[in-house]
Amino acid sequence: MIVKRFDYRLIRQLLLFAVVVEEKSIRRAAKRLAMSQPPLSAQLDELEARLGMKLLQRNARGVTPTQAGEAMMPDVLRLIGEAEKLDYSVRQIREGQCGVLNVGAVLEAMLGWVPQFRYRLKKAMPDLALYTKEIDSGDAESELLSGRIAFASGYFGRPRSPFIQRALLFREKPVALLPLDHRLAGRGRIRLADLSGEEFVLPARSISPFFVDSLIGACRTAGFAPRIRHEVSTTMREIAYVGCGQGIGLVPAFFTRMVPPSVKAVHLSDAGPVIELSLAWCEDRQTPLSRHALALIQAAPEKH
Repeated sequence: MIVKRFDYRLIRQLLLFAVVVEEKSIRRAAKRLAMSQPPLSAQLDELEARLGMKLLQRNARGVTPTQAGEAMMPDVLRLIGEAEKLDYSVRQIREGQCGVLNVGAVLEAMLGWVPQFRYRLKKAMPDLALYTKEIDSGDAESELLSGRIAFASGYFGRPRSPFIQRALLFREKPVALLPLDHRLAGRGRIRLADLSGEEFVLPARSISPFFVDSLIGACRTAGFAPRIRHEVSTTMREIAYVGCGQGIGLVPAFFTRMVPPSVKAVHLSDAGPVIELSLAWCEDRQTPLSRHALALIQAAPEKH
């Protein structure tokens, strides 16, 4: 009954809309989509008529989303993410895989823990494919409860939902990121307390509450509350801001291997291992395949 009611042309039109918004030009979007401009414009007009609202503002420089179009984009991007995941699953099943395990992970986990887990999973369950997408720690519970991912790896405190389980993977110390010309950049090790008068670049708390609270808690233990100059969405942006002299950063020790020449990573003698990378899952949504993978993780946690 649902299939009869829903016009699936809407999905294609929303995907076309997303490409136009990303390219900021119907001409460039048409080229990327390997189609001519008139049919693309016609599809966009039909989408606006179907939804009963204006989504794009056309001008001499190109196109920009209207307020309504901007409001729709998060849901459209989620739709694209689900479409990509479905495409991956279909290809894996076509190639003989028995199933696909969906994992959401923060950047550090994608660079470190996930590849190790994938290697072990492939050895133990060669017919199971792993699909990984980047998530923010603050979004992990909703992703797990919705069933979009089987596991999440990130910086989590105590779960809000009673259905979410959490297991610690490892703890690590923060390190300070300083511009190369900073007065303390020449030292091999400093105290966190030495940074009490500095301006900081830190992740936005809405993105990773437990992570940010852990860093701020470490600063308070050292005797000061950090003055935050910039809030950023990713660790790599934090590193970039530090390199541009816009403040200093605190990141997991893992990222010391990724700093550019413009940034100096300095170890902190008075900071403990306050950063916790954990695994989380929704107990009610586990399948036989995901339970097998979870048993594999719990039997021998990956080294950092």
